[in-house]
Amino acid sequence: MKHLRLFVKCIAPALFAMTVLVGLNSARAQSDLEKAVKAFKQNEVTGYIQPMADFFGANMSAGWYHSAAIPQMGFSLSVNVIAMGSVVGDDNKVFTANAPTGYNPPTFQTATVFGGQGGTATDQNTGLQYRGSDGALNATMFPLAALQLHIGSIYGTEVIIRGLPIPEVSGAPKVTFFGIGVRHSISQYLPDAPVDIAAGIFWNTIKFGDLINMKSLAFGAQASKSFSVLEVYGGLAYESSSMELTYTATTSGSPNVSLDLDGANTFRGTIGLGLNLAILHLYGDVNFGSVTNFSAGLGFGF
Repeated sequence: MKHLRLFVKCIAPALFAMTVLVGLNSARAQSDLEKAVKAFKQNEVTGYIQPMADFFGANMSAGWYHSAAIPQMGFSLSVNVIAMGSVVGDDNKVFTANAPTGYNPPTFQTATVFGGQGGTATDQNTGLQYRGSDGALNATMFPLAALQLHIGSIYGTEVIIRGLPIPEVSGAPKVTFFGIGVRHSISQYLPDAPVDIAAGIFWNTIKFGDLINMKSLAFGAQASKSFSVLEVYGGLAYESSSMELTYTATTSGSPNVSLDLDGANTFRGTIGLGLNLAILHLYGDVNFGSVTNFSAGLGFGF
């Protein structure tokens, strides 16, 4: 229930203000993230930014469906507003960093991008302290939002297009978000199946200026069952995601940084509940994997 309350607090502003992306609700926050990341050399930044790669990947593979029922033929169209959120746990707020030579302890706990104040290590000879970077994002839920268009159906196949129109803000990196998916009805080949069954493949990309290029790919199977206006749905999926991080470090004498980080999720299970009222559709689900993730949406269509 605690996680559900956190998600409700997160999803309301995400649905209201679709320009909110990865918890960065101002140009200043985006600038703080850039400054914090660019303070790291290549061999130091992984532990700091890895939780963001994990949460981005989990969010990008969420919210693609809320039913497995796809007509074999006939035109269908729906427009959806989707919000996704990944739970930021205490273990996502710290990582183990290496202290400079001669400092004690040689490894110490310090803040990730979601943490608080950086940890410290002490020079054994002079008593000077070395402090890790502070966190840049104070969040208990890492959100993402999208507008999503479902178009069907030809031979039981529908196409899904998603994105987020994000206006450019002076002094902040340009953010772009695009995704596409295809789903196909399996139920049409199984007329006696007690539930609707479908399979799909989904791809996303998000770019955060020249700093971050995030990509994700997921494919899996979905099932659903309608009970009057209520619909229970779920699915299993394999997924992969990667974050390409590119920047010039501000640390003196540091070379350009370029590295790829893989997201933590590889498999997910989904269970959700929908409410279908004529052309209005409300739905929400929880996703279980290496990252606990929620998604919910509001759709209009037929």
